[in-house]
Amino acid sequence: MGRSSTLISFSLTLLILLHGYSAQQWPNECQLDQLNALEPFQVIKSEGGRIEVWDHRAPQLRCSGFAFERFVIEPQGLLLPTFLNAGKLTFVVHGKGLMGKVVPGCAETFMDSPVFGEGQGQSQSQGFRDIHQKVEHLRCGDTTATPPGVAHWVYNNGDEPLILVSAYDIANNLNQLDRNLRPFLLAGNNQQGQQWLQGREQEPQNNIFSGFAPEVLAQAFKIKLETAQQLQNQQNNRGNIIKVKGPFGVIRPPLRRGQGGQQPQEVGNGLEETLCTMRCTENLDDPSSADVYKPSLGYISTLNSYNLPILSYLRLSALRGSIRKNAMVLPQWNVNANAALYVTNGKAHIQMVNDNGQRVLDQEISAGQLIVVPQGFSVSKQATSEKFEWIEFKSNENAQINTLAGRTSVMSGLPLEVLTNGYQISPKEARQVKFSTLETTLTHSSGGPMSPWKA
Repeated sequence: MGRSSTLISFSLTLLILLHGYSAQQWPNECQLDQLNALEPFQVIKSEGGRIEVWDHRAPQLRCSGFAFERFVIEPQGLLLPTFLNAGKLTFVVHGKGLMGKVVPGCAETFMDSPVFGEGQGQSQSQGFRDIHQKVEHLRCGDTTATPPGVAHWVYNNGDEPLILVSAYDIANNLNQLDRNLRPFLLAGNNQQGQQWLQGREQEPQNNIFSGFAPEVLAQAFKIKLETAQQLQNQQNNRGNIIKVKGPFGVIRPPLRRGQGGQQPQEVGNGLEETLCTMRCTENLDDPSSADVYKPSLGYISTLNSYNLPILSYLRLSALRGSIRKNAMVLPQWNVNANAALYVTNGKAHIQMVNDNGQRVLDQEISAGQLIVVPQGFSVSKQATSEKFEWIEFKSNENAQINTLAGRTSVMSGLPLEVLTNGYQISPKEARQVKFSTLETTLTHSSGGPMSPWKA
């Protein structure tokens, strides 16, 4: 009996200590009583552009599980190969370019024209000038998925800056480390270091080859010691984004123009869709493929695991919105996901309400700003400029929404008796609440009810 009491007492003490430790580690993590539009807190400058980093330790980002970055790559700029500990979705805000990914264990399917060389004492043998994994064309409106551990690079082959925004799901089970974004550089360096890593002194971040002895690299790659030292980039101050001198001659398929004068589309290579050849990119800026479209109001396009299957692995999805002035996105909430909303163009007035019925966000946000929309928080958007455009990243591969107003809303689904008694309103007023707004997602924000229901 005494041993049992001692064991129970010890267990209770241990639980209290663990609870106290957890409370100190994540104090009030998701008590989001006040939300604000977020700006980048660190700018990492390089020879060929810059990387702008949001502070993922901010309470609203910490709660949502997202980290967020913006890349500005100048013409002829090359974002050097990097892999990360978290999956990400990247949206092309402006410009065009090339992107390559290296999926571990997959074959190199892009091959250059064959060349012929004559070995000593041997007949001619066929070889290739270069052979590498798939390279894709990027254009404005593209959303591309990158799994954790997959090395990727981006090159700007246009005449304007290539601007990308990336959302990383660091709370996902695919990230087996802590809730910090950790880029692993395969080339280049970050002289400014990573400000966001707690408990680590800020110091320059070198590529992973720099940590190995040059002799080990020389043996592994069967190269000269001097070449191995070049892989380490230790005397290289160009940063993560470098300027390419001269032509950039990677193998990639040509572009063809789609039917009906649409934007150019990438030519398929005819291979079956497997893990190695799985499609990773979808364009969300084509109104003809929108899920919601009204000429006078705007459009909304969604991207989930049904139209981009790789998202079922990453457990992420996206929403692209473009609305005109005085258009309104009806108040809604995310049923099963957190969201990170980035403004790509224009301005809008945003209101958000938490579980206590408190208005936690009430401000105008503009291009370049980021807000977090926690799961269950109701939010409305009203365009205040001629056009308001945004990209929304969500932490579920098939994120769902519910609306407060409109034809398919929760209020429309309630019986009139529930409305009249619950809100102490007349049957006529209850019918107006249920039936005055006939739209499902987008409506006019001025002019009152569009078409009252007559019953």
